[in-house]
This record gives sequence, C-alpha cells and structure tokens, in this order.
Amino acid sequence: MRQAQYRDSERLAMYILAVVKFLAALTICEAMTMKQIKSTGKMMRKTCQPKNNVADDKIDDIGTGVFIEEREVMCYVACIMKMANAIKNNKLNYEAAIKQADLLLPDEIKEPTKEAITACRKVADSYKDICEASFHVTKCIYNHNPSIFFFP
Repeated sequence: MRQAQYRDSERLAMYILAVVKFLAALTICEAMTMKQIKSTGKMMRKTCQPKNNVADDKIDDIGTGVFIEEREVMCYVACIMKMANAIKNNKLNYEAAIKQADLLLPDEIKEPTKEAITACRKVADSYKDICEASFHVTKCIYNHNPSIFFFP
C-alpha cells in the first residue's frame, strides 16, 4: 500500500514538475498557439482533477459555459487558476492574470481576454473563499466573451 501511494505521489510530482518547466520555458518564449494551450490545459487537468476529486462530467462542459456550482468544481477551477499563476497568496491577482495573458496568449485572443479579465476584476471581491471567487470570476469571463473562452 505504501509503495502504491509513493508511486502516485511520484507521478503527481512529475506532472507538476513538467507543468512548471513548461510554463517557465514559455515565459522566455513567444505566445503559445491554441494547440499548445490545450496541451498545457490537459496537463493541468491531470493534476487538478484528482486533487479535487471531481468527475469528468462535472467539468467537461465548463468550456461551453456549463458551470456546476459544487465545491469540487469550484476548487478545481481555483486549482487551474493557481497553476496558471492567476492566484498569489491565496487571492486572485489581476495583474498576474493580465501578465500571463500578455505573455502566453495568441494575438487573436489576447486583447479580448484581457478585456474580459478587466470586466470581471471586481467579482472576486464578493467572495472570501478562493474556490468560490475563482469559480465566479471564471464564469464572468465566459459570460463576457464566450468566443475566446478556453478552460481545461
């Protein structure tokens, strides 16, 4: 049993390390393509989904605007946002989110995404819990401009 837990922990650590290395390399490079964004999203999902014990059917349709208001889903969203460096010190960080958009997003969705982030900036102020705040900000971003929205 201990060996299995060790292997699971080792795999998780490897996923996290791969994502961190990938994101670090991207900060040096130019913007990502949508294919690269989706690939990175898959890695993030592989880390955040089991960590928050959330079923596929509850998160598969977030990208199309289906937001299920359950704790596991909300904390999954917060986990993705943490991995995307949009959360600092357990709070949503507007400046960091804008910086990530500038660095990583393709030109065709960069400005509309930054506009959506800016439009939803104050939503988090209504929530003390980081999971709830992340969830409602993400939902706001989707509602502001569904055509540029992507969520793993």
